[in-house]
Amino acid sequence: MITPRSRALLDRYALASRALSRESGERMASEPGQSVEFHDFRAYQFGDELRYVDWRVYARTGRLMTRLFQAERSIRLHLVLDTSASMLLGGKARYARLLAQLLVYVAQRDAPTQVHLLDGRGSRTAQGLAAIGKSWRFLEEAETLRGEAAAPISALKRFALELPPVRSAALALVVSDFLEDAPLQGALAALRARGLDASLVQVMSEGDLEPSEGQLELVDVESGDRLQVGPQEVRAYREEAHAFVRRTRAAAVRAGFRHLLLRVPPSAPEQELERHAFAALVREGVLIRR
Repeated sequence: MITPRSRALLDRYALASRALSRESGERMASEPGQSVEFHDFRAYQFGDELRYVDWRVYARTGRLMTRLFQAERSIRLHLVLDTSASMLLGGKARYARLLAQLLVYVAQRDAPTQVHLLDGRGSRTAQGLAAIGKSWRFLEEAETLRGEAAAPISALKRFALELPPVRSAALALVVSDFLEDAPLQGALAALRARGLDASLVQVMSEGDLEPSEGQLELVDVESGDRLQVGPQEVRAYREEAHAFVRRTRAAAVRAGFRHLLLRVPPSAPEQELERHAFAALVREGVLIRR
């Protein structure tokens, strides 16, 4: 469970989403019946629409800033958590669970929220802080299910295809390393066909992106295959790992979705890791001030 200090901070924030409208820029969900109004700025991100760039701020500061808008409407959140074997490496599972807990707290306070695991299991849809304990317990229990989930991209596509068509504004937040040798486009197309907006939160460890050079043995935790490698192969792997992240980002942007890369910090106590996760979500514009 996240600390009382983090809960107090989270009470000042809301979930940013473009799910509410394709016409008025980045939106935040709260309660029904109110109008759309300017809310805040954040640094421009690749894929943002240029019409929401504040050119007056750019003229004064030389920095590109995107205008955020607040829509006092409720959206439905589907938070999808990867529990495949590769998430066990480099602290990704622990960090992803913390991210999910923070996101669920903010979203469920205002909107119907459901947590899904990529093995097909899901929590009950809940809204309001009175039910937050049940959602958190579901995430905690997901720790015992690791190894049962299918490879993430295939499982994400199956999740989207089995989801009923969305009849109102809805957002899928997918927290995963997306480490599977399969094209991502099909899964993203399935999310789009169900009427979902989506944000892909790609969680990667330093071992995934910056492995140390030397004589190493690579083990594929999904298949069990082993490979002896030297410095040259490690450098080639590092280049391919970064290219993989770029391909994931490009596929998300082409589909009209957001992509965020979050690196797991070095080994740290739970509270320090929690602060890092919160700061990353604010920095990337996933959480915005109420």
